[in-house]
Formats: sequence, structure tokens, C-alpha cells
Amino acid sequence: MTPPFRLLAITPPTGPVDPDLVTRWRAGAGDCALAVLLREPGAAPDVLLDPAGRLAPLVRRCRDRAIPLLLAVDLAHVARAVELTGIDGLHLRGDPSLASLAALRPRLPGLLGRAVHGEPRPGHHLVDYTLVAPVFPPTTAQPGAPLGSKRPLGLAGLRAWTADPAACIVALGGVGPETARDCLAAGARALAGIGVFFGPPGRVEQDVAALSEQLRAWHVLPPPTRA
Repeated sequence: MTPPFRLLAITPPTGPVDPDLVTRWRAGAGDCALAVLLREPGAAPDVLLDPAGRLAPLVRRCRDRAIPLLLAVDLAHVARAVELTGIDGLHLRGDPSLASLAALRPRLPGLLGRAVHGEPRPGHHLVDYTLVAPVFPPTTAQPGAPLGSKRPLGLAGLRAWTADPAACIVALGGVGPETARDCLAAGARALAGIGVFFGPPGRVEQDVAALSEQLRAWHVLPPPTRA
């Protein structure tokens, strides 16, 4: 399955975000397809899209640059999220069940993704992508949880997910220029991260460029367009 994006920038769980990083992503990624996942643990959809909220400047910049926006939601918030406009798809958190995916798919005209952990499970035909995490120890901690508290799947766990030819797997967790090649060799179709996209601007541009080059090498993507 062809992924709807090759790079997925996931917003940090707390704190402000710099909208000018979007320019750095574009410079580094070239023509490598990029999307942004608006995510804040426990936040309702209206909070994530609040025009006065912490993510609002980033949302506006992404819309100006025609970068697809995905909304991370818990199952309890799906009904409200479906009503909202200005997003390109939903990302279900918390290892959603097969029944919940089957119920939501007909109601959603845009993209549908899911976040999963642990052993492979069915449902690839109901989603556009599956975000598998963490592959390696994450570099960003969740609020209230110590860094490194999540047990990584490792490359063997990632390969177990990508073994299904119907799977469109996005790798998350410790994914960066040093580990991306191993994830792609294990069958990942796209790469996701938090810190790699929301760090110091100069480093972000370099890291995104490195990820893009590795994706091109593995998946024969179009050459980058340079201004």
C-alpha cells in the first residue's frame, strides 16, 4: 500500500511550537510528502484546533503551505472530531479495536490512521496507515511519565508488523537519521517523530533532509526541488 505521506511530524505533548519550523521542514524534505499530526495527550478536538490555542500558529502555517493536518483523538472524542472542518483525517489513539475501525471508516471521507503498540493485529484494510511505536526508546517523554518508560518493540517487532503485505506501517520512537535506515530496511513505509521535527531550527532542517534522502534511496521518491 502506498502511504499518504512519507514523513509525519507529531506535535510535542506540551509547550509552544514554532510555526517557522514549517519552512525548515519544507527546505529539508523537498518533494518528500509530509503531514502533521496534531496531538496532545487527553486533549479534546476543539482544544487541538482552538484558534487561540498553543497549536494555532502551526495550524495556520501548515494550512498556508497546504501541508495535510491529522487530528489525534481518543475514541470518546471521535463523534465531535468527525464534525470538525479544516483537517485532512483522524488518527485514533489507544490501539483501537477492529470493531471501532469498521464503524468509523464509512463515516470519514478523509484519511484514517491508528496508533498501535505490541503484537500485530488485523485491520490494515480499514486504515490508511498504522503508526507503530515505540520502535526504539523514545527521545520525548509523555507528561507524568519518565523518559524511557515505554518498552521499545525493536526491529524484530517492527518486522512483525510489516510482514503483512497489506500493511502501511509508519515507524515512531527514537527514529532519526541514525536509525531511519534500519526502520526502512525492516519494512516501514514512512517515518514519524516529535523531537526530530520540533528541535533547534538548523538541526531540524538537517535531520529532515537526512530522513528524506534515506526515504528516496529506499522507495525511489522524486528528487528534491531546491529553491
